[in-house]
Amino acid sequence: MVGDIFTVAGGKGGVGKTTTTINTGVALQEAGHDTIVVDADLGMTNLGKILDIDHQPRLHHVLAGEAEVGQAIAEGPGGLSVLAGHESLEAFAHGDPSNLRPVLHSLAESYDAVVVDTGAGVSRETMIPADVSDGMLLVTTPDEVSIVDARKMVDIADRVDTEVVGAVITKADEDTAVSAVAEELGEDVLSVVPQDKAATTEEPLVLEAEESYAAQAYRRLAMKLTDYVESREARPAES
Repeated sequence: MVGDIFTVAGGKGGVGKTTTTINTGVALQEAGHDTIVVDADLGMTNLGKILDIDHQPRLHHVLAGEAEVGQAIAEGPGGLSVLAGHESLEAFAHGDPSNLRPVLHSLAESYDAVVVDTGAGVSRETMIPADVSDGMLLVTTPDEVSIVDARKMVDIADRVDTEVVGAVITKADEDTAVSAVAEELGEDVLSVVPQDKAATTEEPLVLEAEESYAAQAYRRLAMKLTDYVESREARPAES
């Protein structure tokens, strides 16, 4: 059975897309789903650096036709598979974003879940994962600008006919009006990740600070994604 591709998207930089990608991926792996995370933020890739991945070749080499997908997959924390990008501008210049499409389809043939980190805003490397994914996961802070920009990603999902699974609110505090954010986005909020003083700066939080509120929030998110997949599979096939 083909696995599910989830695109993690947000219109604004710094809202926590990469952190959400990593921790959701590890939480899904913990829950028994064979999972890979992919750094499709091709211009500002940093997922591999955050996870201290020292593996070559990388995604950019695959996109340039210089390596096979399997050669670029590294083992990450908690048994998670990682397809990291290369940080050099030269690698970015040689990689062809259009090759993301077959790469993601190929990964879905081998994994239960493919969680794709994307760059901020509207770009080709954001549109392609959105187009091939089974669901888009929005990431936003409670900040008004972040919410407005996340709403733009909903429009992209509509344009490529991809369903929005829901939203994650990061950097939340006790004053965050979750229902107001959900109403403004027009989407369900699946999890709220607090600014947790108990959480370490080491990633992934679900392993390094497993009892923290932030880690628990990411585990709840993974459960919601699992529920989404099960409910989608239970839907009657369209005639």
